[in-house]
Amino acid sequence: MKCQPLLSVTLLQAALFTVAWSLPAFFGLAHARPDKGMYPPGSVPKEALVKAGLSLNPDLILTFSEQGLLPALVRVGGCSGSFVSREGLIVTNHHCAFDAVAAASTPERNHLENGFYAPELSDEIPAKGLSLRITVGFHDVSKEVLEGLPAHDQPVDRHKAIKERIKSLENKARTGDTTLTHEVAEMFPGKSYLLFQYKILRDVRLVYVPSRAIGEFGGESDNWVWPRHTGDYAFVRAYVGPQGQARNFHPENVPYRPLTYLPVASQPLQENDFVMIMGYPGQTFRNYPASFLRYHQEKVLPITLRNFDWLIHRLDSQGSLSVQESLLWSPRIKSLANRTKNYQGKIQGLRRVSLLSDFEKQDSACLALATASERSSLRQLDSLYG
Repeated sequence: MKCQPLLSVTLLQAALFTVAWSLPAFFGLAHARPDKGMYPPGSVPKEALVKAGLSLNPDLILTFSEQGLLPALVRVGGCSGSFVSREGLIVTNHHCAFDAVAAASTPERNHLENGFYAPELSDEIPAKGLSLRITVGFHDVSKEVLEGLPAHDQPVDRHKAIKERIKSLENKARTGDTTLTHEVAEMFPGKSYLLFQYKILRDVRLVYVPSRAIGEFGGESDNWVWPRHTGDYAFVRAYVGPQGQARNFHPENVPYRPLTYLPVASQPLQENDFVMIMGYPGQTFRNYPASFLRYHQEKVLPITLRNFDWLIHRLDSQGSLSVQESLLWSPRIKSLANRTKNYQGKIQGLRRVSLLSDFEKQDSACLALATASERSSLRQLDSLYG
């Protein structure tokens, strides 16, 4: 695989709500500010990437070949990960392997607290509950989803009709090939839909996890912000049957051999080096109305935070009873704390910037250009968040 000299592996945090595979913003640092936005496959700004400093042929990024980057990406549970060796080794976040490490721990062998390292393949242990999703194909089905769609006055009816078509497309693809998982992803509501094919691997094993003091250093203090001081990384390995077939844990399984992988950089990044991020992001809400944003700012986020804080306090009390109880409830507490920090950041961000005001201006401009029927629909949409 030809890349830039020593391509750096970037660890991505999983978004709170994940969808089927899509391509997020590429951040090119070449005497320029990072680009922003979420780009689905087929809409990647290739010329912008080259201008920002990409030395790889941008046409190869999404190809299923040894020269492409797509085969090196893997979804680890609900997180992003990258293959970093020909023997199925994957790097992901510590918090993404957190549940599996807790499940593999006991009071006598507390891997969550002390860390885990397998010097040989035979020393690796099952990452219980963790599965891998590898993209092996995709194509645009927007026409099949939207063409000739009956007009509906009620948004709920239209949404239901779209969901029925998506389910039909998935069932048809599943009938044609039962070895893969087929899912239609809504890239942009009512506009863009892609049908993805995934290979699901269920034999995942722990290779290296730092101690909790490193992997969770500082708790959530610098989560969702940058720079981070936490060693939030972990290594797992994918396994398949001797003929390469996906199957559950079995002593005779062998390491999965990805089509390509990302070599880990042996030298640190330098000022103005090109950096590109690919992964499995969450949804984008940038095209939603201001009423949706206001509803989340004033109701959803504050109420959810209060509920999460109450639940974390109760689980902390339960977990303090014994090591066994701590191992049982730590994953749940970690998940809630991660979401809490995310929501806190959203509330702070909404208070600091004029985002809501900007959305309101966009809505006003849209209303000014809309027909009477369209204005009625937009006001009806606003009433849903009243």
